[in-house]
Amino acid sequence: MGEARAETEKIIAAINANQKAQSILNAENWHVVFQFNLSDEDEPFYIEVQGGEAMVVGGTHQNPTLLITGSGNSVARASRGQGDFTHSISREEIEVKAGKVMELIRYGRAIAATLKK
Repeated sequence: MGEARAETEKIIAAINANQKAQSILNAENWHVVFQFNLSDEDEPFYIEVQGGEAMVVGGTHQNPTLLITGSGNSVARASRGQGDFTHSISREEIEVKAGKVMELIRYGRAIAATLKK
């Protein structure tokens, strides 16, 4: 398992245990699949958000809402709260190949809510 997936699994567990983050994920019955095909990861993985809960799954989803490519290191940093996905996009470390960037920003808000002291 690569660093991006390991850090993603940690933050997803924390998001699922945080009431504020849960409210972000559950607003408007949000159902989204983030597919990560990262250059420095062992295998692709995806996050599925449905019913206010998120889970990380190894492999490739047949119909993801977003397709994110690029640096696994950048995704790992964003998952730890060391910057966010908009910074990663602006530095061209990751790219949203399909889907709306706003969906990724919303996920970033859930990360920020979880890590806020």
